[in-house]
Amino acid sequence: MKKLLVLLVLFACVAVYAEKKVTVKVAYAEEVSLDASLSAACWQNAEKYPLLLGKYNMRDWPRSKRKNVGNKLRNPGYVQFLWDARNLYIGVMMEDGDVVADGVEDQTHLYQMGDTIEVFLKPRDRNFYWEIYGTPNLKKTVFFYPGRGRLFVPSSTAHPVDVSVTAAVDGTLNDWSDQDKGWSVIIAVPVEMLERKGYAFRPGQDWTILVARQNFSADLPLKEYSMQTPLSQIDFHLYEEYGDLILLPPAK
Repeated sequence: MKKLLVLLVLFACVAVYAEKKVTVKVAYAEEVSLDASLSAACWQNAEKYPLLLGKYNMRDWPRSKRKNVGNKLRNPGYVQFLWDARNLYIGVMMEDGDVVADGVEDQTHLYQMGDTIEVFLKPRDRNFYWEIYGTPNLKKTVFFYPGRGRLFVPSSTAHPVDVSVTAAVDGTLNDWSDQDKGWSVIIAVPVEMLERKGYAFRPGQDWTILVARQNFSADLPLKEYSMQTPLSQIDFHLYEEYGDLILLPPAK
């Protein structure tokens, strides 16, 4: 009986997280503007998916630190999506009082050097997936993993940096002494790149996605993590909890 109760509790926890997954529906656009202000008509009509706070495991923290960091998202933002025959487009608009980007080279771990948007794309029934970055100073990275069991091996960085990044900063980049308003970014991911491994990127295919933000700021008590679909822990490689990515067909 005790084992049955444990199993039921575990099943309930899994069910709760499954219900919380955010499904992304991506409209097809004949023309997509890469103006990072996201003010073009195509973006105005795209659905907005709010970024959700990634919560730290505070169990072993002193009470004073737990209270200071808290459990409220301080710098909100949202994600939008579009696609056409050439690219999947991810647009992100964010509030940010201190926009920082110290990374100066593409194809590096930019999330260790400042504000970064990360995009993870994975076919649900395949092991392989991509990890893609865009930053306020237009740097970009594309890592490819044949499977999570080969995470961070050096060959993952050998993938061509085929994505394009545009960004806009409302404030002064890399100056913590003033008050910024935020930044925005568009990452264009080529369909051809995603299809190189033999899995089609088109309506009806079973893709999953995570868009995550690593937010550095002098006025935050700790780096802030957020994402468009909730994760049970701060682990962006927890692909079992990525949200579904549904490509809507072109309007007839």
